[in-house]
Amino acid sequence: MEEHTGPRRRPPAGGYARGDLKRVKIIEAALKVFGEQGYEQASTRQIARDAGVNPPALQYYFNGKEGLHLACFEYIAAHLARALEPVYAAADAVEPGDPPGKMADALCDIMDTLADYLFGAAQLEGWSRFIARGVGEGWSGQSYEARKQNLAGKLHAKCDRLVGLATGCPATDALTKLRTTAILGQLTPFHLSRDNTLATLGWPDFHGERLEMLKTTLRQHTRAILDPKSAR
Repeated sequence: MEEHTGPRRRPPAGGYARGDLKRVKIIEAALKVFGEQGYEQASTRQIARDAGVNPPALQYYFNGKEGLHLACFEYIAAHLARALEPVYAAADAVEPGDPPGKMADALCDIMDTLADYLFGAAQLEGWSRFIARGVGEGWSGQSYEARKQNLAGKLHAKCDRLVGLATGCPATDALTKLRTTAILGQLTPFHLSRDNTLATLGWPDFHGERLEMLKTTLRQHTRAILDPKSAR
């Protein structure tokens, strides 16, 4: 990440490891509170209490509430980027002469990774709620925008290439980008309208067998979008 939202001053010599651990502990507590209550309603005192630190620690490590919120965003973005590295590498290995099924497999693997990341565990569910809250509240500002564009831009570029190869259209073609958006957009109701979707399905969460059912459905829909008969 280009910018640093850490403390204005460094911890004393020998305190880096402990400081880093405390910083992560605060971020993980903040993710839960921000995700449940939103930025405006979130209490820094509650975050400090949940993290087991004194409230001044939030100012020391993050320069306040706004810096902490941005640090939460960066924390999730860094983990997501690492999770996507293997499937991105597999996507880059797909060649134009490969069968369309290979492009579809690579694209489905990206979708699986996103689904696992958003829904795969209770901890990640808290992160997903933080993201959904942020989208609903309209994250703004140069710092957020640069990071969002970096993540989303790379994701769409990888998927555009695969969709283009599978359908025989240029990656830059408007139809290719529409198809990519339709494929990635399948996650939206499960992510941004999680509670309503779960209520409709009568499910408590998207874990275990329910997650596998969701991923299977996403794969089937993705392959249908890439099918030559529907790609005309």
